[in-house]
Amino acid sequence: MLNILLIDDDLVEHRLIQRMLKDCYQEPYLLYYAETLDKAIRILKTAAIDVILLDDKLSNGRTAKQSVPELREVTKHVPFVVISSVIDAAYLRDKTILDVYDVVDKYHLRQKIQDGLFNVPDIGV
Repeated sequence: MLNILLIDDDLVEHRLIQRMLKDCYQEPYLLYYAETLDKAIRILKTAAIDVILLDDKLSNGRTAKQSVPELREVTKHVPFVVISSVIDAAYLRDKTILDVYDVVDKYHLRQKIQDGLFNVPDIGV
């Protein structure tokens, strides 16, 4: 079973991604949800997470550029997929800058899941 942690401060986005997974991902999974980094860190300390879906911009003004290093202190080897509705910042155009598995435009997330985003050796399947 794939354990996915979604970090996004928008409950509507949580529901949309929950629906996308239900519609597009055929393998067993469990979706954890954190609306803050503090809650995400608590989850990471208590659950075996296989992949993190991280919204680029959280409500406290933090971007993935600040969030990824803080989360990496808790989990070194879990792949990150940064999701954003606007991928024009330099740190989002090149996933190696953030040291993340992938950066995905939210509008293309459904297709990326259908195309096998989670079906790779680096991510627990």
